[in-house]
Amino acid sequence: MSGGILVLGELHEDLYYENDFFELLVERIADRVFNFLYYNPDDFSRKRLKNIAVKALSNLPKKVNSSCYMKRGGNGNNSAECLVALGVPTKLVSVIGRGSEWMIKELKDLGIDTRDIYHVNELTPISTIIKSNLTTKIFVAPELKERMNFKSIPVSIEDFKNYKIIFTTPMAEKFKDILEKSQQFELITAFNIELQKLQTINQLNQLVEQRHDILFLNLKDAEAIINKQCEFTELDDIFKRWARIRIYTNGKEGSLIASDNTSVLEVPALEVKVIDRTGAGDCYAAGFLAKFYELIKNKQQLNSLLMKENSNELLEILKECAFFATHISAYKISRQKPPTKKEINEFIEARGGDKI
Repeated sequence: MSGGILVLGELHEDLYYENDFFELLVERIADRVFNFLYYNPDDFSRKRLKNIAVKALSNLPKKVNSSCYMKRGGNGNNSAECLVALGVPTKLVSVIGRGSEWMIKELKDLGIDTRDIYHVNELTPISTIIKSNLTTKIFVAPELKERMNFKSIPVSIEDFKNYKIIFTTPMAEKFKDILEKSQQFELITAFNIELQKLQTINQLNQLVEQRHDILFLNLKDAEAIINKQCEFTELDDIFKRWARIRIYTNGKEGSLIASDNTSVLEVPALEVKVIDRTGAGDCYAAGFLAKFYELIKNKQQLNSLLMKENSNELLEILKECAFFATHISAYKISRQKPPTKKEINEFIEARGGDKI
């Protein structure tokens, strides 16, 4: 096994608009509500509030001046870019549509293996991202993304055996067959769940039929999938059927990591000045897997570490991976780009390098 990480995931175009639309809207609504309550304190209702908000929106300028640009997007793209920046040999396996060849060139220039990025004769999905100092909103076209599949593409997985880890992000029906076929090789398997793709336990059962090594999942998404709030141990008891190591991210609250024979690892988030949280989860997963790739030789070693008698050794490895992933994510949201190995080492050193 020569090593490297296979990223099986989405690649699409992101159309960014940077403007002050949301700030302006909030100001207009706040002004109208204040004025109404000042002059009509006894005539306020939910219907009245709705009318005020509608009028504030309709009275905004029809055209909003923005800074506009295109970027590569998608979970697969984000994780692959972060991995290769950290010096990990990375191949991206994905499907794109018409007019998106420019993304292939950019990925090649970064050093990502693009030989398994395939084309279909469909419109390339474009996510529209509205950014402001107040918030960022992403408008997606899921029906277009679903057309970016491998149904008409004979994917050869023979060279998959030369890799150490395969990471599917996000887990979706179109990736299921390739992930299952790759399990004939001794690959460490990891996957990411997004609520946009999976809303129920039944859907998860149908999509993930075998137990994998590593699962990444947002904690609030996990609660939505099981349709209840509960103690973490109860929640993890449900999701452990799909992975031997489970990583639950929780935004500003940090993350929780559980495995079959270790205690639960609570990982605090880092306090940084946030510019944009877009892609933070992708970079967290990439950072975790990059360190995992460095510390774990192969599937056989992982199997041994997951035995009860080696739980302490595994816990220390998980701590290192979580520490690294947390700093990678913090770097991304505070600098709007994934770090190189040199940059993340300097970032960690500047923050004191405290271990978890």
